[in-house]
Amino acid sequence: MKVLLAALAISWALGAQQVKTNPKDGLAYVWIPPGSFRMGCSPGDTECRADESPATEIAIPKGFWLGQTPVTQKAYRRVTGSNPSNFRGDNRPVEQVSWEQARSYCQAIGGRLPTEAEWEYAARAGVAAPRYGKLDDIAWYVKNSGGRTHDAGQKKPNAFGLFDMLGNVWEWTGDKAQTLRGGSWNSYPMVVRASSRYWPEGRMRYWDFGLRCVAE
Repeated sequence: MKVLLAALAISWALGAQQVKTNPKDGLAYVWIPPGSFRMGCSPGDTECRADESPATEIAIPKGFWLGQTPVTQKAYRRVTGSNPSNFRGDNRPVEQVSWEQARSYCQAIGGRLPTEAEWEYAARAGVAAPRYGKLDDIAWYVKNSGGRTHDAGQKKPNAFGLFDMLGNVWEWTGDKAQTLRGGSWNSYPMVVRASSRYWPEGRMRYWDFGLRCVAE
C-alpha cells in the first residue's frame, strides 16, 4: 500500500508540477508531494557503504517546496551580499559554504535546509535505482566536469523537475549530523548516488560544498 501511495504521488507530480519563485532570492522552487520511499542502499547497489544500510521505509507526510537547482552565486549574493565561491559565475552553484552559512541563508529566504530524508526522497523522485538517469546525462562529476563547477540546470532533471541533485556540488542537509548529499564535480562515480552520504565537520568549507533550500 505504501509503495502504491508513493507511486500515485509521483504520478500526480509529473502531471501537475508546481513551480514558484521565491522573491527573496529569485530562485525557482518545485512542489514535492508527500509520499514514502526506501531510504538507503538501493537494491543491487554494490557500491554502498555501511552508513547507507539497512535501507528503511520512510514516510514523507507533508509536501514541501524545494529549490529547483542548487543555490546559485547570484542568489547567494542577493541575500547575503557576499560570494565565497572559488569558481565564479552568477549561475554556478555557490560553494565554500559551511553548514551554518547554509542554514543561515535558508532562514534568510524564509525556509530551511532539507532533512536527509526529504533530500533523498526528492532526489530519487520515485526511482529505486542508485541514480535517476545515466550518470553523464544527469551529473557533473570528476570524469566530465573539467575540474570545476558548471552553471546550474544544464543536465537532465529528475522526475520532479529538479536539476543537479547529483553532482556539481555537495548539498548540506539540516539534520544535527550535518551531512552532505549528492556528490560533486570532484566526486568519483561510486559517490554520485542518491544514498551516498558525506560527514564532514559542519564548519568546513570547500570548493564543492553547496546547498539547496526548502522554502516554507
